[in-house]
Amino acid sequence: MNIILGVSASVAIYRACDIARELTKAGDSVRVVMTRTAASWINPVLFEALTGNAVYYDDDTAHANHNVSLVGRGMAHIEIRESADAVLVAPATADLIARAAHGRADDILTATLLAFNGPRLLAPAMNPNMYSHPATQKSLAECRSYGYRILDSANGEAVCGDVGQGKMMAVADIIAAIAALRR
Repeated sequence: MNIILGVSASVAIYRACDIARELTKAGDSVRVVMTRTAASWINPVLFEALTGNAVYYDDDTAHANHNVSLVGRGMAHIEIRESADAVLVAPATADLIARAAHGRADDILTATLLAFNGPRLLAPAMNPNMYSHPATQKSLAECRSYGYRILDSANGEAVCGDVGQGKMMAVADIIAAIAALRR
């Protein structure tokens, strides 16, 4: 399968590396689309190394020495979706989920979500209080109404010490959700 892996800026971002690696090992072609903040937390070159594909992200600075695809050279959100079979956003922050729920296309990742007509999966990852907040739950419900599949967060202790639902689903379960799309 051809998978677009959307990566937003959550503490769970390191798990996106495992997802990219596991999908690639399974024979999937993975193209990563990162939010600007995610790209400032983890260098996009890491995802390029894991997937063997260029990484798409919004960046206002010149990167002449990088082999990463930068937005600003046309309609990247259209280009990247052309051969994709599914879009998986992992981790999906409360902010990204809210923007998706409201149909915002203010960065390469949300524009790609709007431009793509196939299966779209969101793997929420955030503080338990943020996850349980009525605004986040309303945004998740709105995304579901648009056909997004929500890969439910797990219960557990967050990095900050709060306990409850909000941790990103286990990588193995996310990989299984993608595998189910192949059937």
